[in-house]
Amino acid sequence: MISEFNSKIIKYLCLLVFLQACAYFNTFYNAEEHYNNAEKLRIQSLGSSLPAKAIQEYGKAIEKSDKVLSDYSDSDYVKDAMLLKGKSHFFRREYDSAKEVFTQLQDSEEQFFVDETRYWLALCKWKDSKPQPAINDLKNLLSDTDSVDLQSRIYLVLGEIYLANEDSDNAFHFLNLGAETSKDRLTREQIYFQIAELSYDKKIYEQALDSYKKVLNNSVSINRIRESNLKIIQTYRLLGQIEQSKSRIEKLLLNDDFSSIKADLRLELIKIELNQGNVAFAIESLDIIAQDYVNTKIAIEAYYILSTLYLESPNLDFEKSNFFMNEAMKQNANSSHKVLISNKRDAVANLVKLDQLLKEDDTVDKSDTFYRLGEILAFDLGNLNDSINYFENIVNNFEESSVFPSATFALYSIYNTQNNSRASKYKDTILSLYPDSDFAKFIIKDQDLNTSHKPSEMLLEAESLWSKNSDESLKIYRSILNIDSSTESSNIAAYFLGYYYDYELSDSDSAIVYYQWLANNHPNSRQGELAQKRLENLNVQ
Repeated sequence: MISEFNSKIIKYLCLLVFLQACAYFNTFYNAEEHYNNAEKLRIQSLGSSLPAKAIQEYGKAIEKSDKVLSDYSDSDYVKDAMLLKGKSHFFRREYDSAKEVFTQLQDSEEQFFVDETRYWLALCKWKDSKPQPAINDLKNLLSDTDSVDLQSRIYLVLGEIYLANEDSDNAFHFLNLGAETSKDRLTREQIYFQIAELSYDKKIYEQALDSYKKVLNNSVSINRIRESNLKIIQTYRLLGQIEQSKSRIEKLLLNDDFSSIKADLRLELIKIELNQGNVAFAIESLDIIAQDYVNTKIAIEAYYILSTLYLESPNLDFEKSNFFMNEAMKQNANSSHKVLISNKRDAVANLVKLDQLLKEDDTVDKSDTFYRLGEILAFDLGNLNDSINYFENIVNNFEESSVFPSATFALYSIYNTQNNSRASKYKDTILSLYPDSDFAKFIIKDQDLNTSHKPSEMLLEAESLWSKNSDESLKIYRSILNIDSSTESSNIAAYFLGYYYDYELSDSDSAIVYYQWLANNHPNSRQGELAQKRLENLNVQ
């Protein structure tokens, strides 16, 4: 009887232990399930912000992990629950909470948990704006671990850190190591994407194309698949492989999975038309797509492209360019193209005013306006070819103009930049007609010519003589002003003379003469600004 009773107790106790084991296993299983759900959502949204649902799932994983730690602290799942909790905090960007959990876990007797803790604590340092300590910790861990999976994850993170630090050489090195060692599909996808992006930015398009295709072979993220397909299309276009680009666009336009990037695909088709020289068709299409996708990045980029097309021949039209820039800035969306437009907007507005002035100006000499138009086109907007027309108009028709030397030098600079032999013609003009100018000084230095520049040599002579024969030195300083009032040497000489008479001899009348000369001839130079300030003080006295 007693034996039968004891047997029942033993059975009940065994059942109780079993049920308790099931309880903490089920609790941990629930935590793991929530974490895996969150990971799926995170992976699917790679390339965009973490979805709110993923944040909620990570939160539930933390709650269930806490239950394992509080209610079943002696179970076999405690360390797994802590690791799960720490990673969940990390992906929720709760880095301090993540560090607290990982720090508790780092004294584990199991090497797996020690290594994982070192890895995640290093990532927390990186996110805490401490990239170098993170790099050091990851490299130390790399030499200590035999886990291929962990090594490949370390390579990926090191690549990302170096990429964020704009160290492309080290980024390439570690990402390639990761690609060679990784056996995990997700890790490979992330590595190939980073290699593709880095290669694309470095204009290594063949490598970028190959890596984007590898991303497609490994990715389960629809966002990443869409993004990589779009980059493949763009890379084909940049490589001149137009048919491959068009074929992929047409295929994706028929696929509902890519409806969210339909506008991007249409814009790519227009860019292909531009590449093929169908400018009129592209202009019409850009206007249509901008109106079809109002207040989007696509509209902004379309208007931006239109504005640039009207800044170059044969479509040169400053008013239209200005109009499309304004249309782009009206769009209720953020875009990097708005920054580009902001950098050009004032220059284009000035072109519109100057062009209007040119049409209204009845005077014979319009050289100043021509020069300003050419100057803005060439040096503010980078349109060298169209600026040449304005500069050559001055050189051919306004030889007596004050801007003739500047226009001649501008033509030399542009043609020299283009390695065009016509630069020689304008170089010779400068050296023969304006040998003492700063333009000649630049050419002599740039071309390493065995020719002297008189104002520069006189300035050196005056400076060297000052301690030996100040009277002779002063004569040379004054002579420099008479050679060419536009030179940097005359600017320096005039300020020296003004300063000398002002502070050394206390001869304010003589000082004012040179300060006034500077204010008239070099008002925007450092010396000119100092002279103007000093003139104000002298006049007060």
